[in-house]
Amino acid sequence: MGDATGGDDGFDADAAPHAHDAGDDRIPLDAPAAEHDPARAAQVGDLARAAMALDEFEMNKAVRSALRQDGVAAAWDQVLVPVLVGVGRKHAATGRYVEVEHLLSAVVSRCLVEVAPPEADFPGWQGRGPVLLACAPEEQHSLPLLALAAALSEAGAARLMLGARVPPSALSAAVERARAHSVFVWSQTAETGDPSWLAELPAARPPLRIVIGGPGWDLDRLPPDVAFAASVSEALDALRVVSRR
Repeated sequence: MGDATGGDDGFDADAAPHAHDAGDDRIPLDAPAAEHDPARAAQVGDLARAAMALDEFEMNKAVRSALRQDGVAAAWDQVLVPVLVGVGRKHAATGRYVEVEHLLSAVVSRCLVEVAPPEADFPGWQGRGPVLLACAPEEQHSLPLLALAAALSEAGAARLMLGARVPPSALSAAVERARAHSVFVWSQTAETGDPSWLAELPAARPPLRIVIGGPGWDLDRLPPDVAFAASVSEALDALRVVSRR
C-alpha cells in the first residue's frame, strides 16, 4: 500500500511505473527509508543487483534476510517494493527486462508464502474468525495480498487467502462459511475499482469489517464503514482493531 493515490512505495508494488531514461543495467530506485540508513540502502542495493543479474540464489537470500531481520511490513515497504517498482520503471522505459520482473515477483511470492506463524500466541488475534484476503472481481494483481497474508501470519492471525479475481458471490459465501470477522480487498486498476458491491457483503454480528487497499479504488464512492489502508502496517492496525471487538 503506499500513498492512497497509488504512489511508488508501500503496498503499491504493482503500481504503474513512471517511464524515464533507464538505459543502463541499473534499476531506478526510490527508497526514501534508505537515504539516511546505510544498512537499508545495502539491502535494497543487494536485491536490485541480484535481480538484474538473474541470480536467484542471491535474490532468495536478500529477500529472506530482509523478512527475517525487519519483519514483513517493514521489509515489504522499505526493501521489496522499491526494487519491484524500480524494475517496473526499467521495463516501462526500455521495453525490456520482463524476465527480471517475472523472476523477482516469483522469488518474492515464494518467500512471502514461507513466512510461518509465531510459536507463541500474540494478543488481539485469537478467538475470532479468519481475515479473508481477496482481489476485487477481475483484478489479477495479487502480490500485495501475499504481503498482507504473510504479515498476518507473522502476527499470529488466522487468514484465508482467496487470491485474484474473486467474484462478489464467492467472497460473500466465504464470509458466511468461514464465519469471518473481516475482509481485505485489493484493487490495482480503475477498471476493478468500483466499490459499490462491497455494501452487499453479508451482515454479521459483530458487524463485518471491510478494509480495502490499492490505487484502483474510487475512494469518493466508498460505502459507509469501509476503511482504506495505505500500507501493510495500516491494514494490520485496522484488522487488529476488529479482532479486539
